[in-house]
Amino acid sequence: MSAVPLVEQLSRELGISTATALFDGLVPRPVDPVLAPMFRRGGLPRGEIVTLTGGQSLSCALATIAMATQEQKWCAGIGLGEPAVSSIADLGVDLDHFVNLVTPAEDWLRVASILIESFDVLVVDPGFLPSAGERARLLAKVRERKISFISLTSMPGSTEQITITDTQWSGTEHGHGRLRSCLVQARSQTGVHRFLLPGPDGTPSEAPPRTPTEGTFERPVIRSVS
Repeated sequence: MSAVPLVEQLSRELGISTATALFDGLVPRPVDPVLAPMFRRGGLPRGEIVTLTGGQSLSCALATIAMATQEQKWCAGIGLGEPAVSSIADLGVDLDHFVNLVTPAEDWLRVASILIESFDVLVVDPGFLPSAGERARLLAKVRERKISFISLTSMPGSTEQITITDTQWSGTEHGHGRLRSCLVQARSQTGVHRFLLPGPDGTPSEAPPRTPTEGTFERPVIRSVS
């Protein structure tokens, strides 16, 4: 069957006119309400690849999948190193439904292709960028299994791109104390978003209102003294 009759049939029988419309019909996985505005459909898309890059991207990805694990969906991490278990739990991830695999960088694509068959969500820090053919096969599997795939490296073919553009830790302003929270600024197709990650209780929190001087810095001056 050629493409034109197929599109006409889908449009007539299902009300679907494009491939994008087909996947727009899938209900996204719920995420923390603080993070939801970053996504075009208010949640983690299924059957698509999302890229999440920049500082705090791993923490943001783990916070994004937290609700899925709480709903007993199986999630796996590939190429993430060995993040602290307590930190993962603080972000709201149900450890009983999260598997972290420490694999050689060159094996990430093979491992991901296997896990796609049985997991609901994958968070991957690719050891290398796949070729166009490998990427097409990966995306076809993601679509077929309707899983949520988060890449911590920019990857062509991703439908949503979220970039952490700035992070500001607080808690040690006077040279002592301990880090308590991190103000994160992220940019996505839906705009620029600000939130705390971690917030006071470890999970995402609303960012405090902007102050008049926020984002302005005094230029340091070097003075010569005799």
